[in-house]
Parts: sequence; structure tokens; C-alpha cells
Amino acid sequence: MLPRAALLLACALPAASPANAASSGFAKIKPSLALIGYPVDDKRLTMAFGTGFCVTTTASKSYFVTANHVVTDALGNIASNLFVIFPKSPGTRHKATVVRHSADPDLAIVSVDVPCDGTVQISRVKPEQTDAISIAGFPYVEVCEEAGLCSEALLAPDAHKGVLGPVVSSGTVGDTLGELAIQYNAETDHGNSGGPLYDPQTGVVYGVVVDELPGYSTEGAPSQLKYNRAVPTTAGLTFITSAPLTVALDAAAGGARGGGSKTDRYADAALGSAPCRAAWRAYDKAYAEWAQAHGGVASLVDYFAVPGHESRKGQLQPLAAQFASREATALAQLRSAADGLHASGATTIVKPAVALVEVAAGITTGDAAAAAALGSASAADPKWEGRLEAAVDAMDSVITCF
Repeated sequence: MLPRAALLLACALPAASPANAASSGFAKIKPSLALIGYPVDDKRLTMAFGTGFCVTTTASKSYFVTANHVVTDALGNIASNLFVIFPKSPGTRHKATVVRHSADPDLAIVSVDVPCDGTVQISRVKPEQTDAISIAGFPYVEVCEEAGLCSEALLAPDAHKGVLGPVVSSGTVGDTLGELAIQYNAETDHGNSGGPLYDPQTGVVYGVVVDELPGYSTEGAPSQLKYNRAVPTTAGLTFITSAPLTVALDAAAGGARGGGSKTDRYADAALGSAPCRAAWRAYDKAYAEWAQAHGGVASLVDYFAVPGHESRKGQLQPLAAQFASREATALAQLRSAADGLHASGATTIVKPAVALVEVAAGITTGDAAAAAALGSASAADPKWEGRLEAAVDAMDSVITCF
């Protein structure tokens, strides 16, 4: 998607190559994968893109599930000149049509007038904490540097004959975050958005990659508790299975479970009392809300800084103000959640929790200024981002409440 800026994109390092993760699940997923993108006016990056996976195909048409933000711009408008690229013919762009899209949950269906090579099975249930999962798609680094598709040549169909291959990254489920999100720690990059999160043994799709919340890792050193997220297929099942799609649903309870237990880090006996576990879970949820809003402000500030986008200030500034307001509200909730940790007797974790709140407060102040003076004020001092990473790492390192 957009350089360091597409709204709440998945972002980290390039994933491992398929050769390093030969599993039956990836073999089943691979034929369904395609790159979905559109041209942009920034000459340094001639396309914005993500991943999609095919769920329905006929002799003359195929339908792909992807993320809504893959097919829309920073203002939420459907991108013009949307196209699909199949790995077997990376020089050819097939004109794509958005069948339906939704910002909540972050899902979209697109169609092209050619058949795809394979379809996937969709899970009826969510994975559980510690279950093994994989993601597959077209990370930014691989597409731009190895396939060579981020160049002026892409502006003309068939002008580039590079090699485009999906890559896979594996990890585990960290938390299910309610009904609308799955947190996982597989390495994720720009371009993975819209791709499948699936069972590495069966290939059954559990979710659609949507974003990575800031602060949980640095590029080059992803945290074990990296806060990547996917929309569960359960949350979007009606959206995905509605006509004109004919979708294969997994008949079993979501495929092989990957040997995961039904516990997570909050339920570990070492964490102490039930009030402590509940308070810690509430704190993590509050941080997720704050981090989403912060990512929204930063994304719009970065988007405005791209040459040619200056004329859109009137459209972008109200949206930036909305995100800044959400961020301030979420900060108050985060403070309240830290107080809840203290009240629960979680003495070990209170200090790093309060430290993280103070870092978030500094970033929120900078984001408010950046949103109010779009184009004439930068987002938060880059030093704050380093402090945020350190503060989150400190939170992640705490394994007891007392």
C-alpha cells in the first residue's frame, strides 16, 4: 500500500520464503493467491497493493476476498483502476471490480473476468490461543525489490516480466481479542494486507490479515508478542458467503488445531488472581484501541506529505482530527485500565503499565498538534516511537502479577 502510510496496514519485515515453510497448508493456499493493487500518483511508488485469495471461480470469472483498505484510498474511497495480478503472469494486470466492501470489519470482495487457479476453504470457527497459524501473500519488499514491480514500468500493462511469488510466514495465535480480531505473531509486511491467515496443515482460512498495531516490534527484531491482527472469517462469514459467491466452508471445526492449548498468557497460573488477569486483559485491549487511533493519525500525516497530495488537505484534516480525538479518548481509557491494574493488586506489572501510559500521552500530544496543523507540523518526535517500543517490550517481559 502507500509508503509507510496506508491506513493501518500490516507492516514489519519480509516473511520467510515458501521453501522454508513447506507445509500441506501452503500448497493448498498458494493457487488461490493474487496481488491486488492500483496505480498512485507518487512517482517514487507507482502502485499501492495488497493480497487477495480466491474463494469462487468459474470459466469466466473469479472472486477474491481481501481487506477493505487494500481497495480504498486513505479517505475510504474505492480506488480507480483497480487490478489483480496473478503470479503466473506478473506482467499482466486484470481489471478488477469491487463487488462489496466494508470498513467494519475491514473486508472486501473483488472480481476479475478470468478464472483463478484454485480456491480455499473458509473456517466456521476461530483458532485458539497458542494454535499454529501461517499467513501468505505478497510483502512489499519482495514485490518491489525481488519481483521489480514497483517501477515506472508497471504503469503500462505487460511492460514488466518479473517473477512474482507468494511468500509464507508462520507463527502462533496470541489472543482472540473478542469476536472481531485475531492477534498473531507471524512476521507481516506492507502488502500482506488482505491475505489469508490459515491452518498450516490443512490450509483452512481462519482470517484476513488487516494490520499491525504500532509499538510491538521494530523492523529487524519482531517481538514474540507482535500485535499483528486479522479479521476472523467468523466475523465476516455472511459478508464472504453471500451471493454471487459460492464458498467452500470447512465441514470440521476449523481444521487441524495445531496442538494449541485453550489457555493464554492471562490465564497462566503464575499470573495470580482472577481480578489481575481480567485487569491485564482490559489494559491490553485499551492499548490496542489507543494504538489504532495513533496509527490513523500517523498514516494521514504521512499520506499528506507525499508530493501531489497537498490539494487534499481539506479532505484529510477532518479525518485526522477524528483520529486525534479517538486517540485522546483511548488514552483516558488506557489510564483508567492502568488504575484497574493497581486496584487488582498487580504490583509487578503496574510500573511498566504506567510507564507505557506516559509514553502514549507524549505521543498523543504530538499527534494532536500534527492533526491540527496538517502539513505544517510533524507527527510525534521519532524518539517517542523508540520509547514506545521499549515500553511495550517491558510490558511483554512481565509474566507475573505479583
